[in-house]
Amino acid sequence: MLAALSVSALGAAPQNSQDYVYVFSTDPRSFNYLNDQRATNIQHIANFVDALLEHDRYGILRPALAESWKVNDDFTVWTFDIRQGTKWVTADLETYAEVKAQDWVDAMKYMLDNRSPLTCLVDGFVRNAGAYLQGKITDFSQVGVKVKGDYVLEYTLERPIPYFDTILTSNAYYPVNGDFLRSKGVDFGRVDRNAILYNGAYVLSNYASRSVIEYDANPTYWDKDHVYIKHVKYVYSDGKSPDSLFDNFDAGDYVAAPVYTDNEALFARAQAKYKDYIFRARQDSTTFVYAFNYDRRAYASPADPAKGGSPKSDQAKEDTRKAILNRDFRKAIFFGIDRPAILAQRNGEVNRLAAIRNSCTAPELSFDQAGKDYVKYVEDALKSRNPADFPASFKIDDAQDPYYNPTLAKTYMAKAKAELAEQGATFPVELDVAADISYAKGMRMSQSFKAGLEGLFGTDTIKVNIVEMDTDNYDASTCYARIGAQSNYDIDNSMGWSPEYGDPYTFLQTLEPIVGALLTPIGLDPVDEGSDKASATAIGLYDYAHKVEAGNDEYKDSSERFKLFGDAEAQLLDDAVILPYMSFGGAFQVSRVIPYTAPRAAYGADEYKFKGVIVSDKVISLAEREKYRQDWEKQRQAEYKKLQKQ
Repeated sequence: MLAALSVSALGAAPQNSQDYVYVFSTDPRSFNYLNDQRATNIQHIANFVDALLEHDRYGILRPALAESWKVNDDFTVWTFDIRQGTKWVTADLETYAEVKAQDWVDAMKYMLDNRSPLTCLVDGFVRNAGAYLQGKITDFSQVGVKVKGDYVLEYTLERPIPYFDTILTSNAYYPVNGDFLRSKGVDFGRVDRNAILYNGAYVLSNYASRSVIEYDANPTYWDKDHVYIKHVKYVYSDGKSPDSLFDNFDAGDYVAAPVYTDNEALFARAQAKYKDYIFRARQDSTTFVYAFNYDRRAYASPADPAKGGSPKSDQAKEDTRKAILNRDFRKAIFFGIDRPAILAQRNGEVNRLAAIRNSCTAPELSFDQAGKDYVKYVEDALKSRNPADFPASFKIDDAQDPYYNPTLAKTYMAKAKAELAEQGATFPVELDVAADISYAKGMRMSQSFKAGLEGLFGTDTIKVNIVEMDTDNYDASTCYARIGAQSNYDIDNSMGWSPEYGDPYTFLQTLEPIVGALLTPIGLDPVDEGSDKASATAIGLYDYAHKVEAGNDEYKDSSERFKLFGDAEAQLLDDAVILPYMSFGGAFQVSRVIPYTAPRAAYGADEYKFKGVIVSDKVISLAEREKYRQDWEKQRQAEYKKLQKQ
């Protein structure tokens, strides 16, 4: 296990008595962590209940309730040695029972019997979990989770899954004491400090709706020496006075605060006092993309604007369809989208680059054995696949724009116009952009998108129609369309994906024909094996899926697996099937939390943990942050070298 964070690494001794005080805006709705995955609930549970494994501050999986684990050669049988002596305690710190292997079996059976929404991370992973869910088998003992001794737990999987250890950080694989579960019945997991048991770093000490949430450090915790914050306190904020967050931080009450750029007076005041302390928060692992509608069939009546009536003629609709299926046209549009200008409408001019994402798969999601980030494999693949568009200087890193290239965009558009003219298409091509009239920043983003493309190509080539809809119809026409035929737009930016585990497959499978979860928002529907879908074929999704599955079949060599996956993702980007454009995060903040002490995780629930986090008695400066970053990176590389030797 990773050694404790040293004084030399931090430059100061841990502030063990320091409280963590901040705000919450949404009450937790449930503490039933086996039947819920909402962040507003799980952010608390992650501090109350431990998993088998957990991320350290370098993003490496380490032992938690499992002291050790092993896996067979084909990654289908995983065996965990449960940490002996770990206690389940009540909110009043009374010992209820010892944590044992049976607790994970009881949790799995409860989820399957109750058809928990979390079973999406079990069905298809654990052997016979899907068959049990579907009623094909009724004997739970045939499901691939077994007790091999009081402190030995075994999972047998449906197929080789080399990343199964990353899934174990999800609350879908948290334990529960079966006796307590049965004693509580339907009251298990109510929002009450006594409705669950605790084996994690904290216990819930106080909760009052729309008032306060408080944790105290668990003195019986197996790793209590690495719990530096002894008391966590959230106070309710209804969001009506966003300046109060900064004001309370400035007064020394809160440990951190956002620094909003859309309030000029507040931003000026913050800069005057904290110019050398304001930093940009880390971007999260959600990726949002621009995507075309590849098989548009929905055109609401122009007489009903709330539902997104399109002003296009039948000829214009056909011309748009031909253009969208033309690779050169798509390339022209994507190289012509000025993402910094568009995001400035959302995040402010000073933060126009801060949230930009350039890969489909989030950075820091997966590393090979040597510590190389998977997204660098995508970068390599793009350079190899198309060095003219992606030269040696191309970088895929976040928070910069390597794609916007007006010269290249115009070159591709000239090629597209010649090709489309031969097919009988006429110009200008009209692109309908769905817009939610209640989202002011979104409307400004759409207007910037329109101005950028029409200004670059001319309205004799491109005409962008901003189709205004109310919120319900906007959602139903874009990211929440239930079937492809409901997707009512030509190009849209509302589609995003967050990873469910630490492997590129969690992103890449979403656009595979047959199974892809993101097919519907782009106008396509999952289809049966062997079926031919003309639009999916035209944009190369079947070829893409073969590459993705080839990568998924390579489970022994992470470098080869990532190379195959990288080639597939590079195809999506080079063929302009989707264009990543932003993540959440990247906004300005000030903080007393010492950076790089928190668990580093792009998936699962570990990112919500306070274990390991250290709060200073002073605001952290930019210079100090850079020193912490350098020390962290040096130590991270050393930890990966240790892994290579194992």
